[in-house]
Amino acid sequence: MRTAIVGSSVAAIVQLAGFPAMAADTSMIGLEEVVVTAQRREESAQRAAIAITAVTGDALTQSSVTQATDLTRLMPSIQVAPASSLTQIYLRGVGTFAANAFAEQGVAFNVDGVYLSRPAAPAGVFYDLERIEVLKGPQGTLYGRNASGGAVNVITAKPVIGETGGFVHAEFGNYSAVKSSAAINLAVNDHAAFRLSGQYVERDGYFNDGYDDEDSYGLRAQFRLDTERMDFTIMADYAHVGGQGSGGTIMPLLAGKERLGPSDPRVIAEYLTRVPTPPVPQIFARDDGYQDNEFYGVIGTLAADVGFATLTLVPAYRKTDLDFVSYASSFYIDVLEESEQSSLEVRLSNTSDSWNWVAGLYYFDESVTADQFFDQASNGTLIQSNLDTTSYAAFGQITYSITDTFRLTGGMRYTKDAKEQQTYAETRPFTGFVPPGPPDFIPIIAIIPTNALTDIDFTKTTWKLGIELDVAEQSLLYASVATGFKSGILYSATGRNHSDPENLTAYTVGSKNRFLGNTLQLNLEAFYWDYEDQHIAHLGPVQVAETPGGPIFGPVFMTENAGQATIYGLETELLWQPYRDGLLSLNLQYLNTEYDELRYQAYSATGSPPVVGCPVTLTSLNGTTPAARIYEVDCSGRPMVNAPEWTLNAGYEHRIELGGRGRLIIGADTRIESSRYLSTEFLDLGKQKSYTMSNARLTYETESGAFALTAFINNIEDELVFSNSLQSPAKSGTVYNQMRPPRTYGARMSVKF
Repeated sequence: MRTAIVGSSVAAIVQLAGFPAMAADTSMIGLEEVVVTAQRREESAQRAAIAITAVTGDALTQSSVTQATDLTRLMPSIQVAPASSLTQIYLRGVGTFAANAFAEQGVAFNVDGVYLSRPAAPAGVFYDLERIEVLKGPQGTLYGRNASGGAVNVITAKPVIGETGGFVHAEFGNYSAVKSSAAINLAVNDHAAFRLSGQYVERDGYFNDGYDDEDSYGLRAQFRLDTERMDFTIMADYAHVGGQGSGGTIMPLLAGKERLGPSDPRVIAEYLTRVPTPPVPQIFARDDGYQDNEFYGVIGTLAADVGFATLTLVPAYRKTDLDFVSYASSFYIDVLEESEQSSLEVRLSNTSDSWNWVAGLYYFDESVTADQFFDQASNGTLIQSNLDTTSYAAFGQITYSITDTFRLTGGMRYTKDAKEQQTYAETRPFTGFVPPGPPDFIPIIAIIPTNALTDIDFTKTTWKLGIELDVAEQSLLYASVATGFKSGILYSATGRNHSDPENLTAYTVGSKNRFLGNTLQLNLEAFYWDYEDQHIAHLGPVQVAETPGGPIFGPVFMTENAGQATIYGLETELLWQPYRDGLLSLNLQYLNTEYDELRYQAYSATGSPPVVGCPVTLTSLNGTTPAARIYEVDCSGRPMVNAPEWTLNAGYEHRIELGGRGRLIIGADTRIESSRYLSTEFLDLGKQKSYTMSNARLTYETESGAFALTAFINNIEDELVFSNSLQSPAKSGTVYNQMRPPRTYGARMSVKF
C-alpha cells in the first residue's frame, strides 16, 4: 500500500506507529493501515496484540537508512552501535556487547523470516525493503532462538505479479556521500514475476583519518510463482562491505567537535602518555584498517493451501566471510572468519471465526571457522576456533475467540541448542626485558597456549499467555506474559568455558486506539521485564593453564552470567492528522532499569585496581605475570547500559498542493534522549549525556508521485553523540569512544516507473 508522504524522515517516525503518513488520495483525511506479519500471519499493526513498531521501505530510503546503525534515530526503544565490522543491537537495555566470533545477539535479526546468527549479519540488506518490524520484548514462541530481548524483522520487497516497473533512488551529500538504489519488477506471465534490486553506498569517513566511512554494494534477485493454491518465492543475494571501517577516539576529546580518528598524531601522542609508557611495548593505531567482508544468501518461501491449513516451508542458506583489521578500540584487531548457516522452518497455520493457530518445527545448523588476533603489544591474544551449533525447536501458538470481542492466546516452544568448540588460543603477556636491560629494551613476550574443547547442550521451554479485548471498533486492549531464552555462550578457556543461558520474563499491558474519525492514533504500552542470568560480554580472566601452584588466569573477551535486572516503563505513540495537509507524530518512552545484581571479574596486567565506576575487591587468583592482579567488580544498583530513562521522537510534516503541478512537503523531526552509560564499567568518559538531534527536509513531488526531489539536513545541531565505549586493556583508564554521524546534508532524487 503506497504511502502518501514520500521523501521524509517524518514519514519514518509516523510509520513507527504502524501507519503510513496519510491516505494516498490527498483530498481525503485519515490514517491508513499497515499490514505486518510479526505473528506469522497478515494483520493490521493496529489489531496486533503485541508491542511492535513498523517502518516502511520508502520511509527508510527517504531517511537515508543504509545500515543497521541508522535505525537508532528512528525509534526510541532501540540502540544500535558498531563494533569493528560487527553490530550490537539493544532493545530497552537488552542486548549483547558482541565483539568476537563467539558472540551471539540478544535481539534476533531476521530477513524474510530467516534468523541470521552472526553479529555482522545486518550488513548489506537495507535496500528495496517492504518494511522493518521491531518486536519489543521476548519472542520465545514464534521466533525462539536468541530473541530474549526482541526481534528485528527485515522484510524485502517481493516480486509483484502482473506488474512491470521499478524505481531509482540517488542521494548526494557532504563527506562525498553517494547513495543509490534501484529495482525493476518484471511480469513473466499472469502467475510469475521477477525482481532485481541493488544498492551502492560510498562515503568518506567521519573521522579525520578516514575511519567511520561507508563503501558497500549489494544485489538481490527474486523469482515468485503464485498460483491458486501455492505461492513460492526464491531469493538470492550478495553484499560486499569495504572501506576502512569504524573508528574511535581517545577520551576526553582533544579538539572539541573535531572528530580525531584513532591514527591521528594527536590521539597517538596522548595515548603514549598514558601508563604504562615506553619502553613497555606499545601498539597504536595506523591508517591501514580495512574491511573486506562478503555475504551470500539464498532463501526459499513456499506457502501452499493443503485444505485444512496453510503449509509454509522456509529453507535458507547463508555464508559470511569476514576479513578486517580495526583500531576502533585503541588496539589492533585482525579477524578472518568464515561461517555457514542453514535452516529450515516448517509451519502449519489456519484462521477461522473462532480459532487462529500456528504450529511448526525449526532446524538450524551453523559452522564457524575463525582466526582472531587482539594485540595491545604488552598483552596479546590469538584465538583460532572451529565452532558448531545445531538447534532444534518445536512450537505452537493459538488464539481463541471466546466472544466476538474477547480472545485468549497461548503459545509454547521447546528449544535444544547443541554447541561444540575446538579452539586453540595463545595468551601473550609482556613479562619484562632481556637482560641486562638498558639501553637495549628487548621485550620478553611469553606464550601461554590453551586448548579449549566443549560439547554441551542447552534446552529450554518458553511460553506466552495473552488476552485481548476490543473495547470499541477501533480500540484494542491487550495484556500478556511471555518468556525468552538465549543459550549459553562459549569462550576460550581450559576450565569452565561457557556461560549458562539467560532468561527474561516480560509482562505487558497495551492499548491501541483510533479516534476523531480515524485522524488520531494513540497507542500505549506499559511493560515490566524480569531479566535473569544476563550475559555480560567483557574482557575478563579465564583459566589458561594449570600449574602445581594452582590455575593461571589470562585476559580473554568472554561472556558470563553476571547480571540480574529489573526493567519497567511506558511507551506512548501519538499520530494526529488535524487537517488534510498536516501531520504530527510523538513517540515517548520512559525506561527505568536497575541491576539487582551485577558482579564480574576484571583483569589488571599492571596490578593496579581497574578504573571503573563501581566498588572493586582484590581476589587471590593468579595472573599470567607476577605483577598481574584480578579484581571483583560489583556494579549492583547501577542502570543498564544503552538504556536512557527518557527518549522522545517528535515530528511534523506539512504539504502544500501546487494546483495540479505537484506538491511541496516540508518536514522536521527531533530526537531528545536523556543520558545513558555505554558499558558496564560505568565511567563518566563512557557516558553519553542528554542531547537533542534534529533533522529537516524540503521535498518537491510531482502530482503522480513518479518523481521527487528532496533537500535535507540531518543532525542540525551537529551534536557529538557517542555510540559505543571501550577501555584499553593495556592502559587502565584510557577510554576510546565511537560516535554517531555528525551534521550531514545533501539532495535526494527518486524516480518511479
